[in-house]
Order: sequence, then C-alpha cells, then structure tokens
Amino acid sequence: MPIDSEQLLQPVDDQAPSGPNLEYTPEFQSLEELARPRQERALGAGVLVPEAPEWRQVADSAEQLLLRSKDLRLGILLSIARLHQDGLVGWSGSVRLLRQLLERFWDDVHPRLDADEDNDPTERVNAIAALADSERTLTQLRNVRLFKGLHAGHFSLRDLRIVQGTLKRAADDPGEAPEPGAIDACLRDCPLDALLDLDAALAAAQDDIAAVAGLFAERTPGYGPELAPLTHDLGELRGFLRPYVSERSGSAAAATDDAAPSADNLSASAPRAQTLEHPEDVRRMLDQLCDYYARREPSSPIPLLLRRAQRLVGLDFAALMRDLAPRGIDELQVVSGQDHSD
Repeated sequence: MPIDSEQLLQPVDDQAPSGPNLEYTPEFQSLEELARPRQERALGAGVLVPEAPEWRQVADSAEQLLLRSKDLRLGILLSIARLHQDGLVGWSGSVRLLRQLLERFWDDVHPRLDADEDNDPTERVNAIAALADSERTLTQLRNVRLFKGLHAGHFSLRDLRIVQGTLKRAADDPGEAPEPGAIDACLRDCPLDALLDLDAALAAAQDDIAAVAGLFAERTPGYGPELAPLTHDLGELRGFLRPYVSERSGSAAAATDDAAPSADNLSASAPRAQTLEHPEDVRRMLDQLCDYYARREPSSPIPLLLRRAQRLVGLDFAALMRDLAPRGIDELQVVSGQDHSD
C-alpha cells in the first residue's frame, strides 16, 4: 500500500506545525527498539540467528507517530521498513516523503536547528545522512530483490555486480551464484509495468535525493548530509536497467549503442570509462559534468571551477601560468630566458 503522504504532511497544529518532539517518549523509544538490528549470538556450540524486526509494525508505528510529530528520524525509520517490506518501489515513496517534510516544514521539522548554537544543523544533517547509512540502508538496498512478488526477479544489485565482475562473491557465500542468463531473461520477460515502475521509482528517488541535498546547500551552505554512496548505487542500478527499459518500451532512446546486453555478454557489460583522446573530448566531458550540477545540484559552486578548468584545456604552459599564477610569469622568463608576456 502506498504511503498516504498528504495525510502525513498535514500540520499538527497551527501554532506548531511540526508538533512536539517525541524523541524521549516511550512510544518513540519503543519504535527505535523495534527497528533495531538484532545481532547473532553464540548458543552452545552453535550460533543463534535472530529474527528480523517486524517491519510492517515498524512502518505502521512510524506513520502513526508522524501524524503527531513531523520528525525526519521517524521518516528514516519508515524508509528502512519500506525498503525491507516493499522493496525499492515502496522505499522510493518514503524518500519523497522525507523531501516533502523538509520542503514544507523546514523551520521547525524535528530535529530542529540548534538556536543556541547559531542554528547549528548538525542533528538534522545526521538524521538525513541515515538515508545512506551503510548498515541499515545501503546493505539492504544492495541485497533487496528488484522485483517484489516475482519469483524470477529474485536477483539484486549485489548479484548484478557479481555477474559483471565488479564484486567478488565470497567463497563461503551460502546462496546460489547468480546466473547471467536468468537475470537477462527476467529483465526481458518480466511484466513491462513492473520494469517501468522500478525505473520510475529509481528516477524519482534520484530526483528527491538531489532536491534534499540542494535544500541543505541553500539553507545551510557548507553543512549537508553525505549521500554520495546512495546516489552512486541508484545511478549504477538505473544505468543497468535503462537499456532494457528503452528496448522493451520502444523508446526513441533505444539506439544501437543503448541496446540491452545479451545473456552471453551480460557478464562483460560492466560500465567502462569513456576514453578521452583529444582536448575537445575533455571539454565535452567537462560540459557534461557542468550539466549534471545544473540539473542535480544547482547551488553547488563546483561548476565555477569546472568552467575555469575548461578554459585552460589546450593552453601551453606559459598560458597556464598567466591564468593561474600571473605573478610567476616574470620568474618564468628569468629561468627560461624567453619572453612569455604575450
């Protein structure tokens, strides 16, 4: 069942739209305990494998508390539960909710900016950074089945990496080794709606995460959550799926170079870096990087540096010195015995 975002985004009170901070209430602490990962422990000569948290209960409890308090930490717990319970499509909706909480309730969403420390955003940054927490989010994201409910769709991003050779399978891995043919067959034969829904969910998550990063860059310049590992995983997964989406949906983007790999060469289809042969190739690549920041991180100052680097491509050493360190030109002339003033 999709998240009822509009209900969860209703202000709690006209005077205090985000409601009270419930962090230290029994209900909040009970929810945190319910969602806490269980650790294996020794039992005699064996090992007791703990039961997984009741993710449905975690999701329901988080939603109930969000009706009383607009809290990013509750949104994070909801996202973790949705990822376990509903896969990537369900998880994507919870990422959208986190974005909307920040956009609509920035002034007082919990955890609040620390007014006693010049509106220090550390607690809020840490709360959102949990989106890319290695143990609680990224590990599950890399192992979750791509297509919930489809027997043939039991493979994951981790399986794709093993097949492509970018991740080595552990020797003691008890699971079955992923088969390139089975993965290729699933992506070609699964219901088209399921493939399109997954691609749309990944695209939406990418946009929402970029918007969250942009919001922090705008409101708290220099202080924002580190979400790069998450955006990398989403980009890698979507990049793998896109040829299948284009080919099966009849998209105009399904050009020859974007054709889905066959089962025979799936294991050799790991992304390869584009070879740069000429200065013009470098300029085009820098253009692409600037375009990325314009779309995904419009408030970033990085394009200013990239554009300056672009201007320097192809210049000789003296011209570089004039641009980067004009005061060093005189010393260069003394050392080289040549006039580099032109």
